[in-house]
Amino acid sequence: MKCPYCRKDMELGYIQCRDGVTWTPKKQLVAALSCFGRGGVSLANGAAHNADAVYAYRCGDCQKVVIDYAPASKKEEASE
Repeated sequence: MKCPYCRKDMELGYIQCRDGVTWTPKKQLVAALSCFGRGGVSLANGAAHNADAVYAYRCGDCQKVVIDYAPASKKEEASE
């Protein structure tokens, strides 16, 4: 994947969390319970069966991380 900021190649890796990786519109009082936050979105993208890791691309130059949280099946449909 190319970095959307500098257009250089990004490195594929993982972001991991013990209780699932979740985006929430507000910071949760207990981070481990963020999956129960109102308006939360699971970022599970197939990197782990139990959603405790997500694939993420990192740009060392820009120090940015990009997470595509579409399920693998949606990614395949989009590329057709």
